[in-house]
Amino acid sequence: MTDIYLCRTLGGALKPIDGLGEEYVNSLGTGEVVRATMKKDRIPGHHRKYFGLLRLVYQNQDKYLSQEALRFAVSIQAGYVDQILLSGNQFALRPKSISWAKMDQNEFNDYYNAALKAIPELLPQFAGIDLDRELALST
Repeated sequence: MTDIYLCRTLGGALKPIDGLGEEYVNSLGTGEVVRATMKKDRIPGHHRKYFGLLRLVYQNQDKYLSQEALRFAVSIQAGYVDQILLSGNQFALRPKSISWAKMDQNEFNDYYNAALKAIPELLPQFAGIDLDRELALST
């Protein structure tokens, strides 16, 4: 198995971005079929932005005792959870991982947007506030 990186050209084709990718593609015979799993890599700055958002919200509230507790609550409110069956047909909710390996950029975009909606649901003092703008002003 070989990982190569591709970019979309103006004509719509996918083209290798480096020598390793070109070498691999050129080694394929005409008509040879390969399977590709497409994954849009995460943007490091967007990941840092999310944790900056959590820090900003945490510092301006007094409901949650830790930033980690706030992150868990936001994930659950955003619906990004696994349900765990307990005894007596009861369920517990566990936030899914947002680690680099667990989601691509498209999934993280969806999660981030859901988190922006979840924060004012959990903390009404943030209703009507453009949190992205406030984050930009605070940095």
